[in-house]
Amino acid sequence: MKRHTITILLAFVAFIAKAQTASNPGWLWKISGNGLAKDSYLFGTCHGDGISFTDEEIYGSFTGLTDALDEAKAVFFETNMGSKEISEEEKEEMKQLMDKIYRPGPEYMMPEGLFYKPLFDSVTHFNEVNKFMSYKMKDVEYWKKTPGYWCIRLSLYSFTKARMCRFVDTALYEEATKRGKEIGGLETHAFGMGKIMPMYTDTESIDTLSMKEQAKIIYSLVHAFDNDSLFQIPKLHKVYLENDTSKLQRFFEENAQKRSEMLGTLGSKGDEAKKALEEANNYQSEHLLRERNEAWMPVIKENIAKRPCLIAVGCRHLLSNDGLIAMLRREGYTVEPVTKKN
Repeated sequence: MKRHTITILLAFVAFIAKAQTASNPGWLWKISGNGLAKDSYLFGTCHGDGISFTDEEIYGSFTGLTDALDEAKAVFFETNMGSKEISEEEKEEMKQLMDKIYRPGPEYMMPEGLFYKPLFDSVTHFNEVNKFMSYKMKDVEYWKKTPGYWCIRLSLYSFTKARMCRFVDTALYEEATKRGKEIGGLETHAFGMGKIMPMYTDTESIDTLSMKEQAKIIYSLVHAFDNDSLFQIPKLHKVYLENDTSKLQRFFEENAQKRSEMLGTLGSKGDEAKKALEEANNYQSEHLLRERNEAWMPVIKENIAKRPCLIAVGCRHLLSNDGLIAMLRREGYTVEPVTKKN
């Protein structure tokens, strides 16, 4: 995890999903066998990528999703989207995570006599950052904290803003609630954030950069935010709605190749970032996918044994040998894609 942050900031790392061996399956899968009285369903959603989905897009693209929702007595998401209650233990865990970001230690205070403006390549760049920090981040005293601190905050800002869109999970939750379905979660909010937040609280990689290099990263991020280029990903939106796991896999592979080529132009820093990219991918595969999938399995098994359920989680959780499809099959269930329309 030592260089995760620089990888996120320089390359905007996405999860790398591994292809399924089935011939072009979609994102809706039926779970049967292993003593189940009735079938349940597994559905791969798309969330947090800065694109809002309409009901027409969702229900028009995924054959059988409406039927699966009809048959399900309960709908499970990664967390319980309908729960307003958070335990005191969860509140404390969340507070500790947030304190790492919003209450920086003295090491992230600017040294006396060092100012922001000289760190940037031009006054224009400084002015753009100054305006963004003052009005968008709402911190007129941002200059008291180091550029390294703001690299972390801006990375988290991108994650938070992307999740403000109406993603597939939100639309499905709204429809399930409208139909009176029981709503459940596979993990607590604190558990999920505890896996995600290390991606944004690891600062060792940023600390290895000079103040001027940190300032360049800040400008690059702010400029992307101002032009909205970091949040609008129409190609991913389109590829996901094509309901073809192999096409989305190719999309991620092509993006990974482009990132690698971009990092190759950065010289020694690019070599360092490439290593960081590999470490970040390993962290994501291990902690954000495999460990969470394993933690979800007992919850899934317990609930599909009681009544038909629809399990709706991020599509990257379905695939690979550590994905939910493979895990369910190893437990003896039959998991097969719902046939798509020609």
